[in-house]
Amino acid sequence: MRSSLSGRIMRGVFVAMAVIATIFPFVWTLNLATQNTASGSGPTFFAAPSFEAFAAVWENSDFVGSMVMSVIVVALTVVLSLLVTVPAAYALVRFRVRRKSGLVVWLLLAYLLPDFLIAIPMFALLQNIGLYDTAFGLALAYQVFMVPLAMWLLLRFFEEVPAELAEAASIDGASRFVTLTRVYLPIVRPGIATTAVLIAVTVWNEVTLALSLTLNNPTVPIAIAAYKGYASIQWDQLAAASLLAMAPVIIFAIFAQKHIVSGLTAGTGK
Repeated sequence: MRSSLSGRIMRGVFVAMAVIATIFPFVWTLNLATQNTASGSGPTFFAAPSFEAFAAVWENSDFVGSMVMSVIVVALTVVLSLLVTVPAAYALVRFRVRRKSGLVVWLLLAYLLPDFLIAIPMFALLQNIGLYDTAFGLALAYQVFMVPLAMWLLLRFFEEVPAELAEAASIDGASRFVTLTRVYLPIVRPGIATTAVLIAVTVWNEVTLALSLTLNNPTVPIAIAAYKGYASIQWDQLAAASLLAMAPVIIFAIFAQKHIVSGLTAGTGK
């Protein structure tokens, strides 16, 4: 009994520590956002709440423009990555591909490359083709890392689909495209939704390529960093901008979660 009680206490302590470690940064950021630090005084933990910082950030056309830019870049990156990787993952799983294991290892190595390694080559390329400082150009640059990430995730989901289903569809006269869209996609829809969420969150928070490949149209992380000046830091607006930047990702994750659940139900029903 004592060992069981002590075990429950230890589990409760670790869970409480994990919850505090997760929530505290958000609580501290919210505390900063609701303070008026325009007078130059540093932030404190207990202060009368003020929401002027949120209004100031939302009225900043540069910040709102960066939010729009990030939304467009994320959408383009997710769409382009899935258009490439969904058929590719299907082909790697369904058909015989020479040196498949070597290709999979190369995808992993490509994803692990540091961002700054391709920043200069992509800068020169996008300058030459007229896509520098554009949402589409930045989305293309992100494919270098997002395609390997998406492939690694989707391959696991496609491999879990029984090969007998595809063989039965082929016997019934279904083409490869029909087999992909009507057999595989309903089952791997949870994996596609999960992959889309991970790509979106990664691209939304990415800094290195966004800083290197944009100038007049920065993304959200670059716009947030602008609230930190050389002589002073606008703590309240910096925190408010950070919280506003979190909202689209949270909404997107909640929306995608519904599709993950529905996709799992559809796959089980098959």
